[in-house]
Amino acid sequence: MKIPRFAAVVLAAGLSSRMKGFKPLLPLGKATITDHVISTFKSVNVDVILVVGYRRDDVINTIKDKDITVIFNPDYEKEMFSSIQVGVREVGQRYKGFFILPVDIPLVKPSTIQSLMKAAQENPGKIIYPTHHEKKGHPPLIPTSLIPVILGWGKGGGLKAVLQAYEKRVIGVPVDDRYILVDIDTPDDYQKLLKHMLDQK
Repeated sequence: MKIPRFAAVVLAAGLSSRMKGFKPLLPLGKATITDHVISTFKSVNVDVILVVGYRRDDVINTIKDKDITVIFNPDYEKEMFSSIQVGVREVGQRYKGFFILPVDIPLVKPSTIQSLMKAAQENPGKIIYPTHHEKKGHPPLIPTSLIPVILGWGKGGGLKAVLQAYEKRVIGVPVDDRYILVDIDTPDDYQKLLKHMLDQK
């Protein structure tokens, strides 16, 4: 079996305050949003670290693929950066790099993940972003050398500020994947996504 060189920190700890339902457990096809994101990464041999918080037992009990690492963020009511730090701490130094993806950006294509990993292999130490029509999207692929910076960051601004501080190390990878730019924050966002999925069938 091929040994994974990359991990994915999947963020599913938040309160879903703008969504009538709980985002991690919303249906997406025959799976939940969380299961869909997990299967995307696992399909291309990326290890998954799932960060949970609000309703953690509900999330854990419904996950179909148990071959992942689940980490609880006791500070889940704070900004998302606290969940990022919890997940990144678990990554450690055993991988070349790690993705960061909120669970509400669920339709990123496996081929996009593969393109980012290829670029990371060819450009060690760089921060790799997917781009669509020259817009940066999710998930960034971050080298493990930045883990101490993320864990020790105290200047505010979250992960965005961390990565902006290392802007000279950023590489954009054009991908044919509009979903790197599509998140689900509101019920309307969710319904639009479901409609598009139906239209694609």
